[in-house]
Amino acid sequence: MKNEFLSHLRDNPLVRYAVRHLKESNLQLHGHVYTDHFRNGSLIDHCDQGGNTFTTAGMAYLLNVIFGTTSKAGSAIFYVGIFKNNVTPGLTDTPAVCLGAAGTYGECQDADYDSPATNKPAYTIAATETASCTNAAAAASFTMNASITVYGAFLSTVAAKTGTTGTLMAAKKFTTARAVVADDVLAVTYVITATTS
Repeated sequence: MKNEFLSHLRDNPLVRYAVRHLKESNLQLHGHVYTDHFRNGSLIDHCDQGGNTFTTAGMAYLLNVIFGTTSKAGSAIFYVGIFKNNVTPGLTDTPAVCLGAAGTYGECQDADYDSPATNKPAYTIAATETASCTNAAAAASFTMNASITVYGAFLSTVAAKTGTTGTLMAAKKFTTARAVVADDVLAVTYVITATTS
């Protein structure tokens, strides 16, 4: 199995090119997170929350979809979640450890936000002809149901609020935590950029 995997990589012309030109290509992914906080229909804060952490599993997933044989199913394969524990995401984070009601992130559940119900909002991007994609035209919006502090956001491949499977793609502890009350709306925008610098 290991030899088959290495053979697959060795025979892929894109991988061979990337290895040969690693220093000049230097392809990187950067995530950037923004929040808009609304109360009583008025914007009370727009915050640049800073750079995002892609997990190792998330990067592997992207490589397998782009260069391998893994299929990306459907148009809403990624979902945005928010969390209420004061934790800093790391490269090795996984859904089994971090997500769900009992996970280290303290993923927000039905008691914390009531809309959307059941599932997290989809990460829906506009088609792009540049090196960046964003869900700014359809930001992931959460109508809160309680007075809590939201410390961060994440992208995963599982829709259910309680889901602890799939892939945790990326996560971000907010630069400025958001203290929300019932009926506040917190809109999360993720910008993902591919860059060679």
